Amino acid sequence: MRHRFEPSRLLLGLVMIVMAVLYLLDAAGEVQIPSWTLLIALPAALFLAGCVTLLTFLLRRARGRRRDPGT
Repeated sequence: MRHRFEPSRLLLGLVMIVMAVLYLLDAAGEVQIPSWTLLIALPAALFLAGCVTLLTFLLRRARGRRRDPGT
């Protein structure tokens, strides 16, 4: 069973992994990251994922119209 590739999910997953690693490094004392940086990164990542979702939707819709010109 195949499923659609969702680039927004990939992007959001990668950003969340990076944020988790940075949080763990900060908690271990390896790096100093201001707490507001991670709090701003989450809404920014969600906004970026939403933009990618919209772009993916529009591209798939345009491609679908090109394939089926009769409807």
